[in-house]
Amino acid sequence: MSEELRESLAVYFQRMLPLLVSIILVLMSFVPLNFDAANVLRPDVGLICVFFWMIHRPDVFNLFSVYFVGLVEDIVTSAPFGSNIFACLVMYLLVSNLAVYLNAKPFVVTWYGFALMALVTMFSRWLLVSVYYSQFLPLSLMMFSLLFTIALYPVVSLVNAFVQNALMKDEA
Repeated sequence: MSEELRESLAVYFQRMLPLLVSIILVLMSFVPLNFDAANVLRPDVGLICVFFWMIHRPDVFNLFSVYFVGLVEDIVTSAPFGSNIFACLVMYLLVSNLAVYLNAKPFVVTWYGFALMALVTMFSRWLLVSVYYSQFLPLSLMMFSLLFTIALYPVVSLVNAFVQNALMKDEA
């Protein structure tokens, strides 16, 4: 294998790394566990990954990546098809318009920003799914899922930060 081909494959792999890590984390979040509460309340790892990569590396995590993460979540969940894609796209729109207020801020500010954007995103998905079923679904389940997602944000962002710092090189 020539050196140029090896370098171009390495660059391509590094550009695909945020998408691959996001898909792996989404799939890991749907591993069945032995207790009932974990199988009912799941954190929305896809939203966390979309938020993290859109804040820190929007150059490698584009609209295609956001759509693909939502598609994988839709395939794995039992929610109406398209609802997770919709949620990921709403998060993409929110982050792309409000990222200037969150760039180069302390982690706590970014976490609060994620909490607000996740609230808007999950509420809009709840509204879409409620319209799909022609009745308002219990809001409490969405709120518990939101709180669980916000609480798990530091763990998932730590994994993403490790991938970004250890495995990805800045393009200079």
